[in-house]
Amino acid sequence: ELQHFVENKAKLKHKKLISDMNLFAERYRWVWHVAFWLTYILLLSYTFGQIMPFLAAQSRVFTGLVLHARFAYPNWFWLIPRFFLQKQYLSYFGLALGLLCFLGFIRYWFESAAFPLPSSLVSSVTPILPLKLIFISFSFLSIWVLSSLFRLLEDRIKTMQLENKLKNAQLHSELRFLKSQINPHFLFNTLNNVYSLAYLKSDQAAPMILKLSGMLRYMLYDCDAPKVPLQKEIKYLQDYVELQVLNPADRPKVQFEIQNHVPNLMIEPMLFVNFIENAFKHGNLSQPVAFIRIQLRSQANELVFIVENSVGNSKSKDKTGGLGLPNVRQRLALLYPQKHDLQVIEQPDRYQVHLVLKITQ
Repeated sequence: ELQHFVENKAKLKHKKLISDMNLFAERYRWVWHVAFWLTYILLLSYTFGQIMPFLAAQSRVFTGLVLHARFAYPNWFWLIPRFFLQKQYLSYFGLALGLLCFLGFIRYWFESAAFPLPSSLVSSVTPILPLKLIFISFSFLSIWVLSSLFRLLEDRIKTMQLENKLKNAQLHSELRFLKSQINPHFLFNTLNNVYSLAYLKSDQAAPMILKLSGMLRYMLYDCDAPKVPLQKEIKYLQDYVELQVLNPADRPKVQFEIQNHVPNLMIEPMLFVNFIENAFKHGNLSQPVAFIRIQLRSQANELVFIVENSVGNSKSKDKTGGLGLPNVRQRLALLYPQKHDLQVIEQPDRYQVHLVLKITQ
């Protein structure tokens, strides 16, 4: 339990570290604002520096910075959320244009009184509109568009992040629910076998109980993680098969072949046990020609799992279970969307399940 607690705490710290590194998080909003205004200063300083003296250019840049910020932040924090996002477009555009005209008049007065444009530049422009009004109008319209797009982009990113969190939470809850369906079904079958050993006072009872204890520990603790090492899942399946084959006469009828070429492969737990459980349920090992063949092969980014069993005369379903194949199909659809291939082949004398998973490490 202590090891499980420490591992979970480490995982939570890792998830928190990844979350802290997200530049779209609320705490990093100031980074985007600083980057935006620094870009603004550099671009305008370069532009004005090409047509006027340095002092006049810097005065216009910083005057514009103050006045543009006086428009950008009310637009960001008040106008857009209060009016635009509430679909009160007439009020939004009326207030935004009013604020733009007021701030534009202040800037026009300041530049006309303190830093007039060079006469050589003014004379080269068609006097339909004053050059100052063209610069001022264009700059304020630009800051209006940019601040609005920036705010709407931020809202969209937040919405997408919230949707992803909700989807992940829903996926996690669905997977936990599906796992909780597996455990009782397994226990009912296995406890019956262990009870038979104990009732007959067999020497195998104590080792089988110990093996069952290890499997329960795996199911209760390790399976709570999103993924487990493939080797642990294999050990669990081997123990499961041993618990099912208690009769020495039945052991030659069961083959379990493992080719694990990727020892560090991580997979979601409890994906294969339902197939093996169904094979034992309907394979009817008491018949002389009965068989169960299990293959598990891992190679590169692919995992292949095959279960084949003979079909006995009785094809009755477990009336208390009924969870097996639909449960696994649902989990595969959640965990490996368009990254798995499940084929179920039914023949008069045999039943085969062929599963291929595309694994991304």
